[in-house]
Amino acid sequence: MSRTRPRLAMRVGEDLVGTPPQRATPRAVAVLSTVHGGTTFTWEEWQLLGHDGSDVWVEYDHDTRDVTLLHPTEAWPPVVDLSALHTGRTLALRLDGRQHSLVVRERGTGRVEHVEGQFAEPFVVGQQVEYVDLSAHGTIVSIERTTGPLGPVTAVYRGRRLDAAEQRRLFGRRVAPRTLPGGRFVALAVAGVVLVGLFASCTARAASGDGACTPRTVETVAPSGQVTTTEQGGTCVRRTVYGGGGGGLGK
Repeated sequence: MSRTRPRLAMRVGEDLVGTPPQRATPRAVAVLSTVHGGTTFTWEEWQLLGHDGSDVWVEYDHDTRDVTLLHPTEAWPPVVDLSALHTGRTLALRLDGRQHSLVVRERGTGRVEHVEGQFAEPFVVGQQVEYVDLSAHGTIVSIERTTGPLGPVTAVYRGRRLDAAEQRRLFGRRVAPRTLPGGRFVALAVAGVVLVGLFASCTARAASGDGACTPRTVETVAPSGQVTTTEQGGTCVRRTVYGGGGGGLGK
């Protein structure tokens, strides 16, 4: 990713105008990857400047298409050593003056693959980022530990998942591209089925002497998951099938 610019969910410097007074500007992005079971998963971490001057983070997972809004927060007691935070462990933390009992969902190490813009705490390609994800009762907490020129730095973020409506309200548009539930693999499988159907239809009509290959059957999938089939006139069209993104586990 460091050699070829990846397709990103946002652009550094663009003006994201949501429902007033919501407004934000992406300052920087880092694309990170981690390997589990021989498979590489990737995600984006965006630092945004909010309309009120606040520091806002957005994480976009390439595999699940989850978009998470995160704000820096202070935790007590301070979290310094992440190695003891094994999956399934319960951790009691006081966040913004409120006590929480959180469960460790995931712990791992990511590698920075691509950087654009200027972070307050610089990310560099090749840098290792240790992370722990915790959650309970709708509260999402992400802890990251990096080692820079001044030594190790641990940051704690509290956030929540954003559905499509919330993305539009905050940023004026969807951050995650539209896709079928289950990520790119399901989308590619469905696209493959549709293409096979179109090819079979064209072949059958060609065999009957009709080289125009009309009409074609088009299936569309609504956000609710309902499949609608329509007949359209015209010639057979061969489309490029694109499955964007890699996989992602979050920070």
